[in-house]
Amino acid sequence: MLSSIKGLFKKGKDTTVSSKDLFKHGEEEQVATVDSDSDQEEIFPTISFHPLMVMEDEKRYVYQFLSNELPPLKPNQVSLSAIEIVQEENGLSVIAFVRNSLPKSFSLQNVMLLLLNEEGELLAKKLFNLEGLGELPACSSRPHSFFFEADTLVVEEMPESGFQLLFDLSTIVHRLDLETSWEEQLSDTQKDELRQLVSSLPKLDENEVSFHAINAGLQPDGNLTTTLLIRNGAKQAINLEHLPLELRNEHDEIIASGSFKLAPLTIQPNTSKPWTFIFPSELVRLREFTKLSILIPQE
Repeated sequence: MLSSIKGLFKKGKDTTVSSKDLFKHGEEEQVATVDSDSDQEEIFPTISFHPLMVMEDEKRYVYQFLSNELPPLKPNQVSLSAIEIVQEENGLSVIAFVRNSLPKSFSLQNVMLLLLNEEGELLAKKLFNLEGLGELPACSSRPHSFFFEADTLVVEEMPESGFQLLFDLSTIVHRLDLETSWEEQLSDTQKDELRQLVSSLPKLDENEVSFHAINAGLQPDGNLTTTLLIRNGAKQAINLEHLPLELRNEHDEIIASGSFKLAPLTIQPNTSKPWTFIFPSELVRLREFTKLSILIPQE
């Protein structure tokens, strides 16, 4: 990762965000925070290497040293501490520590990162899928290489020092949101398929809520089971307690119609959540269909 070991020192700056700001778009349910009455409390994250990361002992010692030299964090913060910029053939890599002071492990998925110079001017911008970063342990500091392709660079000449890597909180990436029961029951392959579906659907308008049918089928007892993807394009969560649903076929004929009482079902801001609805056999009008659409009838 590092271009040179001897004489290496930290050349970039630190940027820090509140976990509430970073995870406010649908991931906060997986991240526990700790209440703190003291603004003076300091947390020193400990070094954490990805389990699959292979490196020489000398590099590990360098990372350990650099991590120990970083300033402490306040409770419930996530920080990007840039170390150096490495020029590559088709772009550049920014080596940085991803640090957190949260009391529970978490992972990051799709995040927009900005590379700025010391004056705050934009150098590069890219949407990263950070599954390769792995799950960050509580109160940890993990080194990672962020590669910016040439077409993501705004300028050609990069500074040797003073640069900073930060989260672009103004960019909201629509993502999959799973209830705990779904997280436990679905395989990794099924979760990946759902994520791909979420990313492939048309972008929602602001404050738009829509329903997308994932599958539907008749059960041996005559009930009709359908799994819908509930999509929330709003900047705030919605709570569904009473939901009338009507399924229609390709000829606009009613397949099934019913009303559902929910717990409520919470859909976080800018996320899509799958949920299964069961229409009792007495509410099923058509038992053969090839396509279906979802309507919310006025009651």
